[in-house]
Amino acid sequence: MMKRLFHRFQKSLRYKLMLLMVTIAIMPLILVTLFAANTTKQSLSLEVIRSNESRMDWAAKYLDEKFDQLQAVSYSLLLDNNLFPSGNGGSDNGVNSPDAADSYIQEKLRSLYIANNKNIVQISLYLKSKHRLFVVDKDAVSSTGQLNAPFGNWGDLDQSFESVNRVMHAAHNNFTLVRTMNRFENREVLGGISLDVRWNMMNSVLDMIHSEPNSQVMILDNQGNIMYNPYASSQQEALSSEVLKKAAANSDGPGHMELKQGLIFYQPAVSGQLRIVKFIPMNYLTKGASSTLSFSFFTAVIFIVLAILVAILTAYYTTKPIIRLTKSMKAVEFQNFDVSVSDIRSDEIGTLERRFNSMLQRIKELIQIEYKSKIEKRTAQLKAMQAQINPHFLQNALQAIGGIAISRNVPEIYEHVRAISDLFRYTIRMKSDLVTVADELEHVGNYLQIQKLRFQDMIRIHLDVDDECRSCQIPKFSLQPIVENCFVHGLEGKMAEWSITITAQKVLDEIEISIEDNGVGMEETRLEELRNRLNDESEDRELGESLGLGNVHSRIRLIFGEEYGLFIDSRAGAGTTVKVVIPAVPQHGEEEAV
Repeated sequence: MMKRLFHRFQKSLRYKLMLLMVTIAIMPLILVTLFAANTTKQSLSLEVIRSNESRMDWAAKYLDEKFDQLQAVSYSLLLDNNLFPSGNGGSDNGVNSPDAADSYIQEKLRSLYIANNKNIVQISLYLKSKHRLFVVDKDAVSSTGQLNAPFGNWGDLDQSFESVNRVMHAAHNNFTLVRTMNRFENREVLGGISLDVRWNMMNSVLDMIHSEPNSQVMILDNQGNIMYNPYASSQQEALSSEVLKKAAANSDGPGHMELKQGLIFYQPAVSGQLRIVKFIPMNYLTKGASSTLSFSFFTAVIFIVLAILVAILTAYYTTKPIIRLTKSMKAVEFQNFDVSVSDIRSDEIGTLERRFNSMLQRIKELIQIEYKSKIEKRTAQLKAMQAQINPHFLQNALQAIGGIAISRNVPEIYEHVRAISDLFRYTIRMKSDLVTVADELEHVGNYLQIQKLRFQDMIRIHLDVDDECRSCQIPKFSLQPIVENCFVHGLEGKMAEWSITITAQKVLDEIEISIEDNGVGMEETRLEELRNRLNDESEDRELGESLGLGNVHSRIRLIFGEEYGLFIDSRAGAGTTVKVVIPAVPQHGEEEAV
């Protein structure tokens, strides 16, 4: 199937044009669609990164403000001289009895809890001076000697001079804020406060950066452990602990990471103790691009379909006249000449159609001319065959006369009759227009023998022919008309002895045959006129015109080329020389018999 389809595209101009136009139409649409989708995705990513980095910065500031509010609760206890009389170098304000002091502490913690119970779950106050832990929650205010705390034991801090300010994770979506009270002079631990706080007091901060659907916003400690994740869902992709630790390890400042799953933003807060982390899944980034891609895709599909239709229709109507012309040419190949093109167009294809019609008409005319020529040729051959009857009869009669001359012992008569007979036989011989130089010289010899019978001892013949010239080809009846002109125009009227010299020699790749007489010659003007007539007579000659120098010259040039032919030189009173120049073409094969 693919091979047939490929063969069809390879052989048909219409399918090639369709494929080319469809490709030209589709490729820009595909490239523009992909470019638009990629650009939209990049632009959306940049916008998301820029807007979220700004939100994360504001969220960190608001989160710090929330913790400052919690620190203010701690400071309200730590700066109370009744609770820590020696913390800032002050003196006791007069609460001396243990019962009065415990009552003051409990009342202080109760009022502080009531004022902040919306966010604070429990307040714990440790006093080193009493070595007791006071705790207030929604139920009551109590004190205990058990000093255990989420971070360890308060009693362990008595012997240290370390200042503690720590945020710790607690159960039930709570966290603990721990702070110690140290003496200003030597940093001795006097006590401490721990606040159990609800994480949801930070929701207003986290909601500010939870701007994308399916995004996750969480708070981590500086080891990468999740402390608060209010937007966790089973449908959301859980982030690996390695990724969270990597985000928490970037303590240099805020930033983001691009992962295959999406974008992760991180922002330090609360003096670097916490990390605000936001994760935006990749499907959110691709969703905006996918809408653009979908729109671009459907638009591209519509325009591609239109482009294909336009390309097919354009290619069809463009190639239709060409295919019609091709079918007409194929019909001409099978000799059907009645397929001329009608409804000719006015464009370049119309020019081809007009030229085809003109060519078809010319072919018809040439066929008719060739048909007539064949008929005329056959008629001429028939007449020539009929005309051969009389020369054959005359030749047979001459041979009979020659036989009588031999029987009566008159050899001179026999020789002259034989020459005339051979002359007729050479004339009527049915063979090609080319003969050998030897045959043509033999014919000239027969002609000269007849002329010697007429002029007796007035004429001398000199013949000098190279052997390598004898087998070369020459047009029939090329030399005899030249020799005849020697008698007609050169020798008659001359009272002295006549002389005709015939020489043939090979010069490089040419044969030069010279026929020279000692006749009256020609004046220069007459010679120039004769040369011009030779060139004029090289054109077509009408039937029935006698063979002459012009005819011989034209035949040689027609057969062998313009550089060959007759070349005449003459001087008045000194004679004329006619040189025949032909190429040295040896004859191949046997000649036809008479």
